[in-house]
Amino acid sequence: MQADPTPVHTDIILIGGGHAHVAVLRMFGMKPEPGVRLTMVARDTFTPYSGMIPGYIAGHYSHAECHIDLGPLCRFANARLIHAPAEAVDPVARTVSMPARPQLRFDLASIDVGSATAISAIPGAAEHGLPVKPLDRFLERLTERQETLGQRARVVVAGGGAGGAELVLALHHRLQAFSPKVTLVTDTPDILPTYSAAVRRKMHEELAAKGITARTGQAVAEVHADGVRLTDGSELPSDLTVLATGSQPASWLADSGLAVDERGFVSVTETLESPSHPGIFAAGDTASFRPSPLPKAGVYAVRQGPVLAKNLRLAAREKALKPYQPQQRFLSLLSCGEKKGIASYGPLALSGRWVWRWKNWIDQRWMRQYRELPEMDAADPDAPPMRCAGCGAKIAGDVLSGTLARLELGRAPGVLLGAGDDAAVIEPPAGKVLVQSADQFRAFIGDPYLFGRITALHAQSDLYAMGAVPHSALAHATLPFAAPETMAGDLYQLLAGACAELREAGAALIGGHSSEGPEMAFGLSVNGFADPAELWRKGGAEPGNALVLTKPLGTGVLLAADMRGKAHSAWIEAALASMLNSNATAANVLRRYQTHAVTDITGFGLIGHLREMLNASGMGAELNVAAMPLLPGAAAMLAEGIESTLAPANRAFLPAVPAILADPQTSGGLLAAVPSSDADECISELRAAGYADASIIGFCRAAPGIDWH
Repeated sequence: MQADPTPVHTDIILIGGGHAHVAVLRMFGMKPEPGVRLTMVARDTFTPYSGMIPGYIAGHYSHAECHIDLGPLCRFANARLIHAPAEAVDPVARTVSMPARPQLRFDLASIDVGSATAISAIPGAAEHGLPVKPLDRFLERLTERQETLGQRARVVVAGGGAGGAELVLALHHRLQAFSPKVTLVTDTPDILPTYSAAVRRKMHEELAAKGITARTGQAVAEVHADGVRLTDGSELPSDLTVLATGSQPASWLADSGLAVDERGFVSVTETLESPSHPGIFAAGDTASFRPSPLPKAGVYAVRQGPVLAKNLRLAAREKALKPYQPQQRFLSLLSCGEKKGIASYGPLALSGRWVWRWKNWIDQRWMRQYRELPEMDAADPDAPPMRCAGCGAKIAGDVLSGTLARLELGRAPGVLLGAGDDAAVIEPPAGKVLVQSADQFRAFIGDPYLFGRITALHAQSDLYAMGAVPHSALAHATLPFAAPETMAGDLYQLLAGACAELREAGAALIGGHSSEGPEMAFGLSVNGFADPAELWRKGGAEPGNALVLTKPLGTGVLLAADMRGKAHSAWIEAALASMLNSNATAANVLRRYQTHAVTDITGFGLIGHLREMLNASGMGAELNVAAMPLLPGAAAMLAEGIESTLAPANRAFLPAVPAILADPQTSGGLLAAVPSSDADECISELRAAGYADASIIGFCRAAPGIDWH
């Protein structure tokens, strides 16, 4: 995260990655608000743009063309991205809850989590139907279901609004190779009930031209595995039943205590703020606009975004809010499956391929503002008050003690005095030696809980590389300048993540030091115990030993690309998953294969740590670069010339080394010299144990030096 010299005084959490919230992120990126920190809590890291989804379903767009990648956008806005679904909001305590992690505290919040298709009243819909919302889940399941279809597939789409009409035409176009028999079912007297007669007539013409039957005045009463029953009792055979039958809110909203409407959507005033809990906003499908009901249409969420961004700024400044004024009439461009469209404005209706080209131009222009983010300098706020250094920079005692009281620090045998005393006291087990290491780095992700987890795993890897078992740790935390309650929340998130991984390893947090600074940094001094006869060293490799690498490479270049806003969220998610894969089990597997030398791959890159191993063993090595496991996106970013700032130093002694070998790794894998006769079996066991990319990357040799091919 980019450091803001202004202490954080207002934490704003954006719950959900809907259309209004992506606008907020972009506008805060264009003009940062001093002292305000944004956090995005999102179930998914890609936001589908609803206006282009019919074209995506029809096959006219790729995933990247119609989805907004929240990772680069959050980076641009200097916002923290928490990849987790919200499951509760407490508007009194001002917290957001997510599964299997600590709550997040906020000063201001906005909810834009979209809606789900209303199917609860239709028996069999959940088991056999395919609801269109949430869109991301629909798109995943549609691809799966399509693989089961045969020729003359029977398709039923329920819902006669604009979404259902566009969807039925898009599906017909997508499935045309199956010569599908498609039926549109709606409980309204006619399709597109909110549109003019001219628009309805043109849509009927499109349906008839494609052989799509429209059954009006009937709703789907029940969904079976091979068909549907309508409210008049008639049956329709169906191999694929898609439901666009209105919207329902996330169930947890009604339990939040926020004012909601009769369906459970969050009530908002003309300023998009909750009437029951000031400082909490809602937008898009999530919101129920009290002054006058609004359709659940993306156009409203898009127009609400700038107003929401303005009001969040004003609320942070404790200023009067501005009203959102819904447009009374707007241009509607409907897709017709093929590259053809219908334009609607009031009573007017026009159609043709030129409408599709017009719509495509508008949609592509809208998406470009989120794909092609400008290079922006941070705002130049008034200089903040000077902060003290030395021990004056320590975090306040009540903040620290309050945080420690909330944490599960874990338990470790032999800890005589732990957190809370001036120093920790450990009594080593008889016959064991103490193994110690320390690691610390600046935050590279906005999620302090994940950062704490990864830091703990990274620090413990040194112990696993020595054959030791983690026992305890001391924490070293630097937190950004902020109000005491904000700092307490950050410290708790950070230490809770670290403690979670320490407890998983059977270790405990027994003390540490905390201070404030311009940006978050965290480290751990870790203690472990080992039988001296079973210690691993970097030395000990023998000629012919296979070099086994347990994890893929590429975290350095991917994090560098992420800092520049060039990394896809899917790449960063894969990198984080690799970092969160503990080396504990890998060490246990390697122990069973007469491993001769072990090290972990961290900041010096594979080439640096391999060189240390070879020098300690008096060996050389032959590497197979093609066998190196890489994280998704690493090769692409290296090809663009992106690299970590440490990479040039890592390849200083071998300037021609392939770039990936000099890439510094965070919470990287173990590198082990294993007897070649056991190597294949070792790799099989590692992969079965959860290290899917474990590979043999080369062999040791008696001749000095490192060669690669």
